[in-house]
Amino acid sequence: MNLEQWQEMLRRASRPFIVEFWAPWCGPCRVMAPLLERVAHKFEERIDLVRINADDSPEVVQALGILGIPTLIGFDGTREVFRRMGMQSESTLERLFEALADGKSSAVSSPSLMERLLRLVSGTVILALGWSNGPAVVLMLLGAALIFSAVYDRCPLYNALALRVKSWLQSG
Repeated sequence: MNLEQWQEMLRRASRPFIVEFWAPWCGPCRVMAPLLERVAHKFEERIDLVRINADDSPEVVQALGILGIPTLIGFDGTREVFRRMGMQSESTLERLFEALADGKSSAVSSPSLMERLLRLVSGTVILALGWSNGPAVVLMLLGAALIFSAVYDRCPLYNALALRVKSWLQSG
């Protein structure tokens, strides 16, 4: 899909849809594919699923600022409602589809760009203060935690570990 085709599809969308950016060589994409298909099938009357091979659509990937795959983006009309990067559990996928179908965009929103920048800058300042004061471990940990809070939802390692911990807690 090229950029012109993407813009045309976006204009013609008659109902909310979720776009998955994936690639055939991507392990997490292959693992998540059957989960995504199953959830999409449950919501096929209310939500459309569009799968875009990132390798075949570099213009679209660049235009949307895709930083990694798999990436899911929910749209209501031409408005981006949510963005999730990394592998998602089936229950998370269901929540994303359900929230989009019900028009509850706030239920699935990520931190805004301004909020991310504020967290990154604040965390870096606190981390630097901790380092310069011979190193003050508590300040350094606080700074690192603030920095991580700006990017946690885009961290594939965090997403994978969070899924395992969540399933472990639910089974125990």
